[in-house]
Amino acid sequence: MKLLAIAFLSVLSISWLAPSLWAAGEVFSVKIGDFKVSMLSEAQRESGLDILIGASEGDIAKFIPTGKYPSAVAAYLIESSEGAVLVDTGFGREMEHNLKSLGIEAGDIRTVLVTHAHGDHIGGLVTNGKPAYPNAEVVISRLDYEWSAQAREYTSKYASLDIITPGTLETGGVETAGGIFAIAAYGHTPGHTMFMVKSGGEKLLIWGDLTHAMAIQMPRPGVSVTYDTDPAAAARVRSAVLKYVAENDIPVAGMHVAYPGIGYVREDPENPGGYKFIPKEK
Repeated sequence: MKLLAIAFLSVLSISWLAPSLWAAGEVFSVKIGDFKVSMLSEAQRESGLDILIGASEGDIAKFIPTGKYPSAVAAYLIESSEGAVLVDTGFGREMEHNLKSLGIEAGDIRTVLVTHAHGDHIGGLVTNGKPAYPNAEVVISRLDYEWSAQAREYTSKYASLDIITPGTLETGGVETAGGIFAIAAYGHTPGHTMFMVKSGGEKLLIWGDLTHAMAIQMPRPGVSVTYDTDPAAAARVRSAVLKYVAENDIPVAGMHVAYPGIGYVREDPENPGGYKFIPKEK
């Protein structure tokens, strides 16, 4: 299993790092109560149909007629009076540029929250064999820490590590930093974790890799991707989360949601059981 996980991460890294796929770093920020939350874009790109699992020919023709759909690689920065928290690191290629555009240095990051241990989420934890965020505590789910050799290697560079068991949407999650709560969303990886930001009566759910292909996974939540370690579980979790955030009017943010990456989920009356994503405006 360890060798398979390492091989998978290597393939994923190669596919995402093709130079032609990269766009200049971009930042999109919103206020959530007293917090400022910013999408840090590492790449904006188009993806193809080869990663989809369970998509019918009819649905592909309807929702992805060109055979391509927009996607992204991103991380999120949460700023408050208590300091700066980073949710995932991407591969790290655009992170320094994006952080500096917000007046943040790597040494300012006090916590790195990890949604899951794939290379495009933890690759930027380490630079030249050293912690990229030398003053940060890294927080990761126990299940992904145990599953991923790369996660154990990279987090070992950090003096402070918190291995957690996330909570649930229904119970509100487990607080991992002031006003930020870890919520289990297992399926994409064994310990895939979302983070709910709460401040001043407002909320934002950073859902990690709940989706990869928004064009079809919103109207058809049962469609999974080859990157999912348990495609059936990922589909069940996706359906439950989409229903929850739509019913509770909670804005969301995703690591593979095209710029601006943040928006609202609404039921789609034209596709029973499906949803629409409404990007948030500045």
